[in-house]
Amino acid sequence: MTRLTADDFNRLYREHARCAQGFFLRMTGDAALAEDLTQELFTRLWESRDSFDERQGTFTTWMYGVAYNLCKNEYHRREVAERALTHIDSGDRAVIPPAGADNLERRDTRRQLAEAVRQLPDGLREVFLLRYVEELPIRDVALALGIPEGTVKSRAYTALATMREKMKQLNE
Repeated sequence: MTRLTADDFNRLYREHARCAQGFFLRMTGDAALAEDLTQELFTRLWESRDSFDERQGTFTTWMYGVAYNLCKNEYHRREVAERALTHIDSGDRAVIPPAGADNLERRDTRRQLAEAVRQLPDGLREVFLLRYVEELPIRDVALALGIPEGTVKSRAYTALATMREKMKQLNE
């Protein structure tokens, strides 16, 4: 088992925090929440650094596994809050398009893609983001989500087919 030092961890934070924040932004559609979840993620990773074992996967795999669990907790928290506050319309969450779009058409396409990803069911959305946006290998996605590789392949195929259909509908 590898022991992560403070210097190692600081380096890993610099290398991975931006990707983690992008993952959270795509999962939640909320930039402020994505920033908060990124800080929470790295706090938890630091606190549990002694449990990291590179024989069981890479740091990235471990990080996305913890990130996925934070998202599940956030979804549960939102569900509970929405049930408790049914009189508040909480369904209108804005999706912030990624920075750097250089023209209106690209911004619109990115907005449509972000919305289509947000509309994917939870199991498909996580696989889609980890496999195609974060570009993790199938094995690492399976480890991060705690599901079999065959399930990752099936969900990835279904997510792509669903995304194609959603984008086709948006462009009609």
